[in-house]
Amino acid sequence: MTDKVIVGSRKSKLAMAQTKLVIASLKELFPTTQFEIKNVITEGDRNQQASLAKIGGKGVFVKEIEEELKNCTIDFAVHSLKDVMPVLPDELTLGAFPKRVSPFDCLVSRQEFASLDALPHGARIGTNSLRRQGQLLNVRPDLKIIPIRGNIDTRLKKIDTENLAGVVLAEAGLDRLSIDLSSYHQLSLKDIIVPAVGQGCLAIECRKADERVRKMLDQINDPQSAKCIHIEREFMRELGGSCNFPIGGHAYLQDQQIVFDGLIASPNGEHLIKEVAVPANKPG
Repeated sequence: MTDKVIVGSRKSKLAMAQTKLVIASLKELFPTTQFEIKNVITEGDRNQQASLAKIGGKGVFVKEIEEELKNCTIDFAVHSLKDVMPVLPDELTLGAFPKRVSPFDCLVSRQEFASLDALPHGARIGTNSLRRQGQLLNVRPDLKIIPIRGNIDTRLKKIDTENLAGVVLAEAGLDRLSIDLSSYHQLSLKDIIVPAVGQGCLAIECRKADERVRKMLDQINDPQSAKCIHIEREFMRELGGSCNFPIGGHAYLQDQQIVFDGLIASPNGEHLIKEVAVPANKPG
C-alpha cells in the first residue's frame, strides 16, 4: 500500500470536521499512511442564494468531487450521505458507511417551546428542505416557512436577523461540530419529521477499480448502518427522489429486525403518506 492517500472534501466547517473524523479512524488502522485533504468547491458552495431545488437538487454538493474521483486526482471522498444521488456514476461506488449518528431533525430557537404545538400561530420557521417543510405544514399549516441557506452558524444567526421563531437543523451536524447551543433551546422533531434518506450517516465514495482503497475503507464500514442505508437508498431510487421531491426514509434495527419508516409529501403539506415501522429485512 502506498504511503499517501488524497481525500476529497468540501471546504465547509462541517465537511472538514466529517472528513477529519474519517481520517482519524483510518490513521488508527493505517498509522504509516499519510492522508492529505484536497478541498473541492461544488456548485452548492458557489451558489448560496438559490434554493437547492432550483440549482440541481441532491447532486450539487457532490458532482465536482465525483469528477475529481473519475480523473484520479483524489483517492476517495467523504460526503454527507443525504447529499449523494441515488444513482452513482458507473465507475464509482460507496466504499464505506461509518457508524451512523442521530438521523433526526430538531428545532433550534431562542425561546423554549415544549412542543411544536406551543409555537405561536403563524410562527416563522427557517428551512430550505421541502421534506421538512411538507411535514411541518402537514402538522401546523399556519406556520410560515422561510427558505434559508448557508452553514450552521449562518442559519443560527438568521433566527435573529430574519425574526424567526426557530430553524430546523440536523442533530448530526450540530453534534459533529460541537456547536455551542447554550444561548438556544433545542426541540427534538423525532416524532414529527421522518429524516432524509441517509441523514446522520457519512458516505465514503471511491473508484470501483481501486482495490487498494476499497480494502482500506472496508475496515471502517459499519455493517448494520450499511444494511439500513441500502434499504433507504433503494426506496429513494424507486421514487426517483431528489431535493425537488419531498420524501423521507429511515431504516433501523428494532427487536432484531430492520424496520423502515417511509414518507412522501407535497411541499405545502396538504398531501402526506407515511408508512411507519414496516418490516423490511432481517440483519444478516
